[in-house]
Amino acid sequence: MSIILFDCHSHTEFSADSVMKLEDALKITQAMGIGLITTEHIDFDFPGDDLYEFDTDEYFARYQQYRDSDNLLLGVEVGMQQQTASRSEHFTQKAPFDMVIVSQHIIEGFDIYYPEYYQSKCKNEAYRIYLQNIADMLAIHPFGDVLGHIDYICRKAPYEDTQLRYDEFAPYIDKIWQTALTNNVVPEINTRRFTNKENITALAPIYKRYHEMGGRYATIGSDAHTIDAIGYKLAEAEQFLKRCGLTPVYFKNHQPVPMS
Repeated sequence: MSIILFDCHSHTEFSADSVMKLEDALKITQAMGIGLITTEHIDFDFPGDDLYEFDTDEYFARYQQYRDSDNLLLGVEVGMQQQTASRSEHFTQKAPFDMVIVSQHIIEGFDIYYPEYYQSKCKNEAYRIYLQNIADMLAIHPFGDVLGHIDYICRKAPYEDTQLRYDEFAPYIDKIWQTALTNNVVPEINTRRFTNKENITALAPIYKRYHEMGGRYATIGSDAHTIDAIGYKLAEAEQFLKRCGLTPVYFKNHQPVPMS
């Protein structure tokens, strides 16, 4: 089967926050006619009781047989923190990953998915700190292929208006894009928030700006942790990227491959 589109961000049971079986995920992708990249979490020093780490030997031993087909590639999602950057780089280099996503989940020791980070912060402050952290951490994680979900903070921010808008945070977003371009890291469009037109409208100027600054490529990922989320809004995201002047790609052996 010739694969046209890849869902470039997914989590199976090797991630602490997923119990999805790869075999079940592949049945879905086969029915949809798409490819899949598993990007299991490595987030050293993650706060709380969950261990966001996995054994690469076991990962490749169990999944290599499926990787030999046309529709599965194996990756990792690295959580960016200053004190874990060298450990994370070593982790990614000791195994033959196809793609490395680098993402911002933790700021000031807090998981920004939960309320503690936002206490005593207005939206402007919380978002400025978040965006500055992405730029700073991206600079010391140059081994990434893809920057995951720049709008991650919008998912659980406790404000009436949670949108990340380019005109409100232009200097910070520009710094992220410039750092990404310098390090040859491409952005992801994460379809988790492709649930309404307002979200998509807010994201468009951000990705158009990346193109204006010289960006050419982007990946598409559902961030699926369950089989019902696999491939979510993949075709819509492909058209979104093209409208922003970007070519949708997936990564194989750390090299970008155009999807269509």
